[in-house]
Amino acid sequence: MTRIEQVVSPQVHLRGDVTAKASAYAVAKVVAALHHAPGPVLRASLTLDAAAPGDRADAHVDINGVGVHVHGVGSTMQEAADLMQERLRSRLHHLRRRPQQGPRIISPEPGEAIDAR
Repeated sequence: MTRIEQVVSPQVHLRGDVTAKASAYAVAKVVAALHHAPGPVLRASLTLDAAAPGDRADAHVDINGVGVHVHGVGSTMQEAADLMQERLRSRLHHLRRRPQQGPRIISPEPGEAIDAR
């Protein structure tokens, strides 16, 4: 198993009454899952929503140009973070096993101009 040691700390967005302890717990869960990413993590964001029906944790991650979005909903923020981490790790393992099923990233040839449409 390959471990990517340089992991981006996620931007955290809070909605509703989310405690600092719950926020730190969810961030730790995202960072732990991102250690299993099949490529460099370019961006990560985490939204914790205690105002939703049921507590909700959403993670949006950019793994070398491939966007991954997962969420978890639970009766507590800790349960939502645990479900979100489980889904994120599963999605990252899926990308590792089947990289051809993600969006194709075409690298330009050396010296070739990049067409930004």
